[in-house]
Amino acid sequence: MNKKFVVALTVLVLAILVGGGWLLHRNSSTVPKNLANQGYQTYNANQSDSTLVNHVGLHLFLYLGKNNASLTASEPVKKGSSFSNEKQLHSNTPTAKALYKALTGNEAYNPQDYEKPFSVDLGRVNVSEDKNKWTLKSKKLTLTFHKTSDGNWATPDGTIWFPVKAK
Repeated sequence: MNKKFVVALTVLVLAILVGGGWLLHRNSSTVPKNLANQGYQTYNANQSDSTLVNHVGLHLFLYLGKNNASLTASEPVKKGSSFSNEKQLHSNTPTAKALYKALTGNEAYNPQDYEKPFSVDLGRVNVSEDKNKWTLKSKKLTLTFHKTSDGNWATPDGTIWFPVKAK
């Protein structure tokens, strides 16, 4: 065999191995099967006062895919008994600051940033699951959830995340 053929064959084999490794990594699941393709939101229409369990100040929707996640902010949460004395709820908890930073790039809460719904792709995520607890880690956000007595999930600040049908 001549030298050019051996070099070409070696390059071809390496390209196939690298391409296969990349495809395997890209398609491997980083979210446990029981959490994959699920959605979680901070608002539940069946609950009488959802502001009492939302300490972030935003209605949020978190979608977990097979190996990625997205976070959607729909509107600021308002607290009050009538439209005349409603005030916007905002929080300075570490969880809220992490969510604000993932959504807008800064930790400060500015209601004008959330007047229109928008979504942020969290990219590839790793979800580790323990008994009655799971942690989502991405480059933009790290969140820990624990199971509540009623079967929903909550972040450390006490915000309840209700499971919803996925997209």
